[in-house]
Amino acid sequence: MASLTRYLIRRAIQGVITLLIVTVLIFILFYFSGNPLDGLRSNPSIQPAVIERLRQQYGLDQGPEVQLYRYVVNMFTFNFGWSSYANAPVVSVLQEALPRTLFLFGGAVLIEYMIGVLVGRYIAWKRGRGVEGGVILTSLFFYNMPSFWIGLILLFFFAYVWTWFPLRGFQDTPTDSFTAQHYPFLLSLEGIAFEVVLGVIAILAGVAIIAIAWIRRPKRPLETRQQVMRLVPGAIVAAFGAVLFVWPFWNMSMFDVADILIHGALPMLALVLISAAGTILLMQTSMLEVMGEDFILTAKAKGLSERIVRKRHAARNAYLPVVTSLAISLGFIVGGAIILEYIFSYYGLGSYLLIAITSQDRFLAGSILFLISVLVIFGNIVADILYGVLDPRVRI
Repeated sequence: MASLTRYLIRRAIQGVITLLIVTVLIFILFYFSGNPLDGLRSNPSIQPAVIERLRQQYGLDQGPEVQLYRYVVNMFTFNFGWSSYANAPVVSVLQEALPRTLFLFGGAVLIEYMIGVLVGRYIAWKRGRGVEGGVILTSLFFYNMPSFWIGLILLFFFAYVWTWFPLRGFQDTPTDSFTAQHYPFLLSLEGIAFEVVLGVIAILAGVAIIAIAWIRRPKRPLETRQQVMRLVPGAIVAAFGAVLFVWPFWNMSMFDVADILIHGALPMLALVLISAAGTILLMQTSMLEVMGEDFILTAKAKGLSERIVRKRHAARNAYLPVVTSLAISLGFIVGGAIILEYIFSYYGLGSYLLIAITSQDRFLAGSILFLISVLVIFGNIVADILYGVLDPRVRI
């Protein structure tokens, strides 16, 4: 436990240092691209007081060393400046775009890797059979298809020919109420608070985790601290559910959740179809390498069932390359979302980054690059933490 704690602290410090270096590089691009106030002055709707406040906040009338210091401090304190495109604080734009990106790409990554791990593990165990060739052929077909092309195909069939999903957007608007019109039975969910439902589910899940930990406790006597530590995960989940049940945070109804899921289904499906092949093949290759090890033969010789050998012995040791791929894919998925977000008119970080670049909105562009860096670095730290949990040798 102590070695894992030291490992986590060391990785957190490395992540902060990496983010600091990336922020300095973003400042260099920001500094040599010209004075960002010039674009604001060309917009007559922006008040001179706003421009003057930004000049003082970022030290734009002082030397580069002062500007670098001010820029780093502002980025780490989330004072992102003013967007000339939206004529509003950059924070307000990011508050709108960031949840969309996290929902779309976070959900796509989770689904993709769950499918990839399960399917790759299965076809590796069934190597040489027809199911292996069919899965590989199908996944590679979508993997080699351009993202804009598969997006247009999904929109044509499922939003135009069969109007099961909307053509654009993140959620119903006053001028475009797709979900309310095509799925009127969902309107009955408007009176049910999402936080209450999620809180009840979390409380039940926490109680179930505590019960399982208590039932499956070792037969040998445990110390009081060990007994408490086995019950802590379930208690945390149940406490989180209780907080949601008492203090709602998002002010969302179950209809809002269904509405968001319906609008995000097609772009999320496109991301999963494009990306799943790499995870399937990587998991298959890793499983094939592990299956040749001596401990797999020993497990079979002990008379363990095929499912237990595949799940508990082979798969656990095959997860390490997949975890690395997960961390690397986060950066590429967020950066490559620009095309898909434009195809589906799903305005997240990718779309606003392109808008900021084309409109020379330097405050917005720099802030989005900073946030993408935070997401990628955080993903790498999570991957390293999983590495440390799966393989104790990494902590040394």
